[in-house]
This record gives sequence, C-alpha cells and structure tokens, in this order.
Amino acid sequence: MLLIVACSSAVPAAAQLVRADDLAQLAAEGRSKRIPVLIAFMQQSCPYCATSQRDHLIPMQNDPQWRDRVLIREIDVDRDTPLRDFSGAATTHRAFARSLKVRKVPTLIVFDGAGQPVAQPLVGLALEDYYRLYIEQLIEAGQIKMRNPPKQKP
Repeated sequence: MLLIVACSSAVPAAAQLVRADDLAQLAAEGRSKRIPVLIAFMQQSCPYCATSQRDHLIPMQNDPQWRDRVLIREIDVDRDTPLRDFSGAATTHRAFARSLKVRKVPTLIVFDGAGQPVAQPLVGLALEDYYRLYIEQLIEAGQIKMRNPPKQKP
C-alpha cells in the first residue's frame, strides 16, 4: 500500500513547453553554456503544433540528454504575452513572431547566443517520420555555431 501511495504522489514530467519571457536572458544562458536556443512558434488552436509539442519538443525538453544541448522555449504567435526580445526590448509574443515574419505554425527557429538564426526555419510538420531528424539537424547547426563563434577582429 505504501508503494502505491508513493507512486501516486510522484510529480509528472512537464506536459508543456516552457513559454518564452526573456530572450536576452535566455541568450546569455546559451552563451554561458555554449548551447543554442530553439524557439517554437506555436498557436493554441493548431493540431500540428500540438503534435510537434507532444511527440517531439516536450520529450526533448524533458530529456536530460537534450537539456545540455539546447534551450527550448515557446512563443504563442496569436497572443500578446509580454516578452523581452534578444536585444532586451519589451515586446509581445505576437509582435516578436511578426518581426521574424513567422506566418505558419509550427515554425522552429534555432538562434545563437547573439539572437541570430543559425539556419533556415523548420516550417510546418513536414514528413512527420523525419520531423525529429530535422529538429536535431537544426539544433546541431546551432551547436556548431556556439562551439565555433566568429573570431573577433583585433
């Protein structure tokens, strides 16, 4: 009986992506850890977004192996949730998505520590069988950029 009680009180793994609130701070964390930032642009009413999150992004976010390789955050393209962008300026989720010309969801963009995209965005839930591979390739491009930053001119 004690075992059943102990199991039932276990805290479940996060069932949603962490929403972005301060991209400048997130980029600083990425720089210190030398890992990229993946921003998932989502919309609550989008069934493809739900699949992307449930089957791919949330498991990656909760997997200790991926926590040391990428910082994952969500932007709600249809909400005016307050946000600090990569420069530290106040904006909203909706305005930030528009500034990057995000028109379709889900869209995944990987950024370096300066808040610059490192590769072409992954738009839509293209070929779900390969979607995880595409996400991993985006993250790898970010990891390469973070490990090999451009050399500063003297």
